[in-house]
Amino acid sequence: MLKKLSYMVFISFALAACGGSSSSGGSSSTSTSSGQFKDSNTAGISYTSGGQSGVTDADGGFAYETGGSVTFSVGGVTIGSTDGKSIVTPVDLVSGGSSSSAQVQNIVRFLMMLDDDGDPTDGINIASSVQAAAETWSQVDFTAVDLSSELTSIISDAASADGGTHVLPSASAAKDHLESTLLCSYAGAYEGGFSGGDNGNFGILVDASTGHVSGTAYSIPDDTYIGLTGTIPISYDQQVTFITGNTTTGSTFTGEFSSVNAVSGTWSDTVFFGNFSGSRIGGTANAIYRFTGSFSGDDFGLLSFDVDSANNINGVIYSIADDLTFTLSGTVTGTTLVATTSTGTAVAGTLDVSTGALSGTWNDSAGGYSGVFLGSGCKLN
Repeated sequence: MLKKLSYMVFISFALAACGGSSSSGGSSSTSTSSGQFKDSNTAGISYTSGGQSGVTDADGGFAYETGGSVTFSVGGVTIGSTDGKSIVTPVDLVSGGSSSSAQVQNIVRFLMMLDDDGDPTDGINIASSVQAAAETWSQVDFTAVDLSSELTSIISDAASADGGTHVLPSASAAKDHLESTLLCSYAGAYEGGFSGGDNGNFGILVDASTGHVSGTAYSIPDDTYIGLTGTIPISYDQQVTFITGNTTTGSTFTGEFSSVNAVSGTWSDTVFFGNFSGSRIGGTANAIYRFTGSFSGDDFGLLSFDVDSANNINGVIYSIADDLTFTLSGTVTGTTLVATTSTGTAVAGTLDVSTGALSGTWNDSAGGYSGVFLGSGCKLN
């Protein structure tokens, strides 16, 4: 398929989810960027960033002045501000925020309550009629112990505005919902390099079901591979830290994600130490599902797939040792996955979007290489 290697590798389906949005104002000399608000994809939130302003679209998309901050609100209720970036979540709106922070949970509860169909797993949509009614609302104290008392009139107004049923979820339900959103946002495959006492390439994946980070590091001087197994999964806070390593060699990679597309940190073993950094492979703005996993056999590397609304697959395959990337495309029919790389390698198997299960085989008939893969996935609502 690529180069015949000697250890193990990964497969993963990834997304760089950066939705666009409407904007107005701003100087023509001001650089702008696109971001996405996620408490699942959240539509109907107002935003302001310098001369940019508008309402998040169906994908949670918004515009912000590059390098500037952005403030989010629903009518008269400001929910928070943060530095503009590709994906913003309620965790970013609170100083030192995490999924366990009461203030973060209350923001999530507020937004979940406003969802027009009462099912935040398919995205949160704040109806235009509720947005209009919200212009008369007073600021909510999201640090309040009894949030329900803060929202008594707001819940009533929302129900009157769109005719829906608006129920304030529990703090535990909000925490679970937010962590599910964060996990799927960071799930995927990342490749990069490490340096210091040793140097080489690495490939890691964030498991879509557990948040553990696993992968392989390849030493160029030694021409050897070190399997990495997650010991501490990603944290649901602003640092998004993790630890992965190999107990046999004593190698440990301790890192964090500066965004859903970038990872960095330090590594060490019993003798050497150094730094590493990398970025997500694959990712399209219209992807619906992301899958991660690993494959093995006669060849090894990273593989990233995105599945869009038409069940088309687009992605890349990456060789850790060769540091080469090839395109990958195909389709999913029911649960049947069929894809081909730009070099002719066939990938076939089962991809079940309802359970997140992924398995199958790969075959490079021209090179005489073949193997199997196994993984998991999630919906990026």
